[in-house]
Amino acid sequence: MSEQKWKGRPFFMFFHQPLYFRLFFILMLLQGCSKFAVAGSAVKFLPGFEGPLPFELETGYIGVGESEDVQLFYYFVKSESNPEVDPLVLWLTGGPGCSTLTALLYEFGPIKFEEVEYNGSLPRLILNTNSWTEVASFIFLDFPVGTGFSYARTPDALQSNTLQACNQALEFLRKFLIDHPEFISNPFYVGGDSFSGLIVPIITELISEGNENGIEPSIDLKGYLIGNPVTTPTDDNYRVPFAHGMGLISDELYESLKRNCKGKYQDIDPSNFPCSQDLQVFNKLLDNIQTANILEPTCDFWAPNPLNLFLEGSLDKTFLGLNRFERFLAFRCRADGYKLSYAWANDDNVHEALQIHKESIGYWRRCNNGLPYTTTVRDCVPYHANLSSKGYRSLMYSGDHDFIVPFFATQAWIRSLNYPIIDDWRQWVVEGQVAGYTRSYANRMTFATVKGGGHTAPEYRPAECKAMFKRWISHEPLAKMAEPKRKSKGEFVDFIVLLLSLVLQVCFNSNSKLQVWAGSELEFLPGFDGKLPFHLETGYIGVDESEDVQLFYYFIKSQSNPEMDPLVLWLTGGPGCSSISGLVYEIGPFTFEAVEYSGSLPRLVLKPYSWTEVASIIFLDWPVGTGFSYARNPEALESTTLQASNQAYQFLRKFLIDHPEHLSNSFYIGGDSYSGLPVPVIAQLISDGNENGNQPLIDLKGYLLGNPGATPLDHNYRVQFAHGMGLIPDDLHESLIRNCKGMYITIDPENFLCMKDMQNFNQLVESIKFSNILENYCGLRAPKPQKTYAQRRDLDETSQELSGHDLLLAFKCREQAFVLAEIWANDQSVREALDIPKSMNQISSDIASQTFVHFTQKHVGYWHRCNDNLLYTKTIHSSVPYHANLSTLGYRSLVYSGDHDMVLPHFGTQDWIRSLNYSIVDEWRPWFVEGQVAGYTRTYANRMTFATVKGAGHTAPEYKPVQCRAMFQRWISYEPL
Repeated sequence: MSEQKWKGRPFFMFFHQPLYFRLFFILMLLQGCSKFAVAGSAVKFLPGFEGPLPFELETGYIGVGESEDVQLFYYFVKSESNPEVDPLVLWLTGGPGCSTLTALLYEFGPIKFEEVEYNGSLPRLILNTNSWTEVASFIFLDFPVGTGFSYARTPDALQSNTLQACNQALEFLRKFLIDHPEFISNPFYVGGDSFSGLIVPIITELISEGNENGIEPSIDLKGYLIGNPVTTPTDDNYRVPFAHGMGLISDELYESLKRNCKGKYQDIDPSNFPCSQDLQVFNKLLDNIQTANILEPTCDFWAPNPLNLFLEGSLDKTFLGLNRFERFLAFRCRADGYKLSYAWANDDNVHEALQIHKESIGYWRRCNNGLPYTTTVRDCVPYHANLSSKGYRSLMYSGDHDFIVPFFATQAWIRSLNYPIIDDWRQWVVEGQVAGYTRSYANRMTFATVKGGGHTAPEYRPAECKAMFKRWISHEPLAKMAEPKRKSKGEFVDFIVLLLSLVLQVCFNSNSKLQVWAGSELEFLPGFDGKLPFHLETGYIGVDESEDVQLFYYFIKSQSNPEMDPLVLWLTGGPGCSSISGLVYEIGPFTFEAVEYSGSLPRLVLKPYSWTEVASIIFLDWPVGTGFSYARNPEALESTTLQASNQAYQFLRKFLIDHPEHLSNSFYIGGDSYSGLPVPVIAQLISDGNENGNQPLIDLKGYLLGNPGATPLDHNYRVQFAHGMGLIPDDLHESLIRNCKGMYITIDPENFLCMKDMQNFNQLVESIKFSNILENYCGLRAPKPQKTYAQRRDLDETSQELSGHDLLLAFKCREQAFVLAEIWANDQSVREALDIPKSMNQISSDIASQTFVHFTQKHVGYWHRCNDNLLYTKTIHSSVPYHANLSTLGYRSLVYSGDHDMVLPHFGTQDWIRSLNYSIVDEWRPWFVEGQVAGYTRTYANRMTFATVKGAGHTAPEYKPVQCRAMFQRWISYEPL
């Protein structure tokens, strides 16, 4: 069209011209008008990064507002795959007032800081292998004005509110696209996290309305995504059920909060004193918890995003002050890493490289806690509803250990949209491991949890979140089809294995003379360099009338004052798991060096935080058939709970007769897992023996148990635990309660609704590692057995078969370290050092390896960490009566639970302790190690102390050795936790 023809026509006819003409015309206008100028420039090098950047980075300012007094700063990273067609994402960090550098350097950008202690020089930048920019182009925007490097030219322009700031973001985006017309046709998304949950839907709605109104350039809006999003004023109400589900508050306080506050924990009626009092207790209990991820330590540096507990204001205000910048410590806390951004972003060379306007800011802050910003929109649910009606896609994801915006809150407002479920709650998997759970709705909304993730999930689970984003942005389902599971070995093979085991034992042991193997001190151990720096004794003690049961033990004297320090008999669970588990992996003074198996004998190294630093410990292979303990005839290999407990008592008496120097030491018996059943029984036998005058008298003081099996009802609490940890959805949990009436073990076959719910439950937790739900689930033997209800066996059976030493890889899974024990304990030099009788193991082992390779290798002679085929019958199914009786006798007890154990959840332990009906002496409170909350504890009038261990699994000292050693040392010394 000629210039003459254009003159005189109405200006609206401009919008009927071809797109290329309109873009050209707009660009000409912008070039002729300086106030619309966009100043972005490519950055080839960044201070702190070695060499040229291997991706395309552009930084710059875009002025918005009538006079462009608001200057918004951005980092633009082009997709590293195909930027011409890959999606374009505008990303906003939360706060409000937190710089987008947080997302770029700490969450999912292509570079990140090298995590080393700050030494005064410029922090180093390295590549991030889990960057989302591999599949999409990202505009990281410092928003709103006053955030990061964004600034205002006048004081009035620095003031902003929600709608005003969102319109400024939209204006920024249009100008950006005009300056980058090659991206106008790319699929476009808006994204953010935390407080941006209130912003992203509004900006998305403004873009949609602009497109509908024909505002140029038209943006190819496809949808939006938000992580742990602030959405409604009621989000904070879900912190109470979240805290209870994670074991941070007691059952009683939770019930009292529900009863007194009626589910409302904000804007409380001042006259409701019971509710106010409960919330005061609640806030005190959570006072020292890292709210961005409850499992991480708290630091007095700026948190990932602001948080206020109840009754303490809104998200607009911060709760932590910024410490002096000079105080750089080692990376003990995640917040220490944030300090590097201050050193980097305030460096003059960095300012020059980024082309920061000198008049922009003074001192750069990662989060501006003095932002003059007013939140004028506090509920974004209507925006979600409207965008859903227009067909836009959306992804809502929640790190499931975030207390700031709990996943319960996000699930609740999503349900309120009332859209049908398309794909129901299911696992999504990354590299064979459960990364979280997801559900899709008819409004094209996908919800996903990120297992173990915190408030800014990609920061905590980068590989998983990258996979999540890549799948969603590519229109792929998060939950891909799982590989079919291999069938387990049949019962016939198990029978043959057992039969051959008995035959070989009879053949090579039936003619052995009755003999007591004396204990002997070991100064050296194969695999350990040099002389042992502690006293170790190993040996056998025969029990029963003919001593056909030979129980093997490891005895380590206290490394402090063995003449005075307590003596502890320690039993590992199973039943049938060797005491090497306790010795090497949990509380002993040495462990295996965690390196990939090379074919040589695994190396032993000293382990700090051993309980033997303050007590002498007897680690006993119990019952018979466990570890190196054995029977001299088939009949002696069979045992029951009471029989085996009596054998343990006989063992102890003989041990003390042989070690009279320890008769006057305070004595305790301890164990974990299944040992929760026999330990109280043995303690009762010792007490009875003392009352009856049995010699030698044992100075029994009490007992201690970790994640103990105590009653047949323990497993009922797995449902409650799974819901609290975000493994099952709210609606399934409610359905299970309604249909199963709290009984999930022995189900009436005619109760089809309950059976169906339990089938769904088992499927959802099938690939979860029960011993610690946050760790990888592997095909090697689990630390302790796990069974889902539909496939449940007794605790004395294990769930996984050993896959063979040739499958030992790098230590991706904790279980791989257990293979080192099998290699070490089956080495001939080790057996000679431990004085394992030749007749018992070497001959049968040789025969097995030559003749019965497939059937006997792991069952005769060959030592295995847990004996799957123990001839043991449980004749006691509840130890609660023993606890009650021992309480009346005045014995002390410590019962502790790793709070991420699903084998025996802490809820079940709390329940049977309550059933003892003793009054509380010291109410539920946090206990601390090195200034950090290590768990929660409560003490009862029966001298019983209960404690949770935060973040620990089924065998708590294995997961949290520092905390558990402190717990043990305080308790054994009669100090409060």
